[in-house]
Amino acid sequence: MPHKEEYGEFTPNLYPPFPEDIPTVDLQTIALSKLLDGDAAEQDRVFEACVGRGFFYLGLAGCPAGSTIVSGAGEIARVGERVFRLPLTEKMQYKQGKQLFGYKFAGSSVTDKAGTPDTAEFFNIAKNDMIVPDADMRRPWPAEILDSKDLLAGYVRSAHSVGLAVLGILAQKMGVDPGEFASRHRIEEPSGDHIRITRGPPRAAREVPEIQTPSHTDSGTITILMNWLGGLQVWSESARKAQLSDGQPDVPGEWLWVKPKRGCAIVNLGDAAMRFSNGVLCAGRHRVIPAPGAQGDWPRYSIVYFVRPEDSCVMKRLEGRGIPEGGPEDEGEPLTATEWIFRQSSALGNKLAD
Repeated sequence: MPHKEEYGEFTPNLYPPFPEDIPTVDLQTIALSKLLDGDAAEQDRVFEACVGRGFFYLGLAGCPAGSTIVSGAGEIARVGERVFRLPLTEKMQYKQGKQLFGYKFAGSSVTDKAGTPDTAEFFNIAKNDMIVPDADMRRPWPAEILDSKDLLAGYVRSAHSVGLAVLGILAQKMGVDPGEFASRHRIEEPSGDHIRITRGPPRAAREVPEIQTPSHTDSGTITILMNWLGGLQVWSESARKAQLSDGQPDVPGEWLWVKPKRGCAIVNLGDAAMRFSNGVLCAGRHRVIPAPGAQGDWPRYSIVYFVRPEDSCVMKRLEGRGIPEGGPEDEGEPLTATEWIFRQSSALGNKLAD
């Protein structure tokens, strides 16, 4: 059988199948084309998924934005493969700081209270630098990124539009003006939005899986994930506390695998969506470990787009007939999105520069 050393690390057509004998989570599959066409039943289903577990599959066939995400994700993963091949000393020249853009080295986060380091590498590519002329970019990027800037910009615009389309539907269901979500996530405004290219190493041991990305809920509003190997796990029980934590589940449950589904993104809401909805919407807790079975012999690549509130956005609940009054924001001064995201990341033990 062909091996990864012959063809490169990211070669989806060579990956073994996902095992059939492990417990997986049952997620709704929502058709993006139907959402965009105003299909009332499909919009009801996406709202149900977002007030339930906060995770769902998004079928991408049948619309231009979906096609861009499907094809672009694979191309970006190959860009990532070239970036991660660079010497560590070169990658560290782009080390992420307080805004979380740039390179995250393996071991820069902790996965448990004992301080066990994580094993994944990230490269977080800032939305705002990809959609402007080179002269207007705010930070340096490797040549491998700059050479693919048009690809990355197209991906940003498509993924961002999909995220806002889902948020607009959720707003209507909660009796909120959809413009309230749109005005907090304008693509041209400075924000923590980025494309994350992740590389997780092959499984080191079958018996005790190492943690590539520790238990967490996303700090932003909505996340769009493309992956080809297993590894993503969700906590079986949902919680609705948009608060700082040490990354550990706050309710009893178990970890369930999320099986990759061809032609689909995996979409989840983050803590900002919970805060804006005052707990009506749910941010599902998740983590990443090496893929199960024979899939675990391969490095795991994933492409994630994070839609986050604009930097200056104050993290307060929205007004609408379906959003209850009261909540954590009444207990102290609300944070801006920049402060919110940095505190959430720091709470996970990330070792960030100033």
